[in-house]
Amino acid sequence: MKILLFALSLAAGITAWQISLISDSNGTNVPELQTLELKVLSANGRQTIGSTRFTISSDRSSETIKGETRYLDGQHDNEEERIQLVNGALRLEKYEHSFFGADGTTTMVDKLDTESRLATCSRRADGVMKVRTSEFDFPADTFGGGSQLLFVMAKLRERPRKIDFHGFACIPGPRVFHVAASVPERAERWPFYRGDLIRLDLRPDLGAGLNLVIAPFLPKTEAWFDPHDNWKYVGGEFNRYFGGPHVFQVLVPPHR
Repeated sequence: MKILLFALSLAAGITAWQISLISDSNGTNVPELQTLELKVLSANGRQTIGSTRFTISSDRSSETIKGETRYLDGQHDNEEERIQLVNGALRLEKYEHSFFGADGTTTMVDKLDTESRLATCSRRADGVMKVRTSEFDFPADTFGGGSQLLFVMAKLRERPRKIDFHGFACIPGPRVFHVAASVPERAERWPFYRGDLIRLDLRPDLGAGLNLVIAPFLPKTEAWFDPHDNWKYVGGEFNRYFGGPHVFQVLVPPHR
């Protein structure tokens, strides 16, 4: 059984060439991400199979994230999210992630709207898009796609011992899971990016019973951050989507 959460949408994960801070009226610091570029590597990490580019517009109370990932085999996917700052905390307002085949046909669409309390997961099967819709009473800390990394980066800057939130994913129907990650005290080395980094295991917490049964079947879902560079996200590994291929994502350093 394959159950993914953060991994399903981490392919939309974000890391910035330049990171500054914006503040709401309560003084909460949030990464303002300008221009973003990452490369996507194969499951063994030896080949570059695609790239991701993001543009992010910010004001003092919100962020709009738009991203596109293109693969060398012709597949691509697009993501757009709207995030608000509410009472000093990040809140996801809307999330949409669309996947396209090499011929341009839409193969999957994931949507979440916290205001309407609706989430939909659309998948193409036998030439027809089949839609699954669920209504949720979303927890305030629910995030999807790149907004999950935005939240994690902001929390890491507070130097917590543990980070937890709720993540949205289609597996294949709409689901919201609790994600909890302990922040290690010691840095590690990652072969895909220089320096001493912090690694977070971001698999979902499914509860004691399910964790014992399912944990051995969960794919590795990791994100790496640079504590010496304002906790910048520098890459990770995950499955592209539910039942999809395993990939690595690595920050492309800025040109100097």
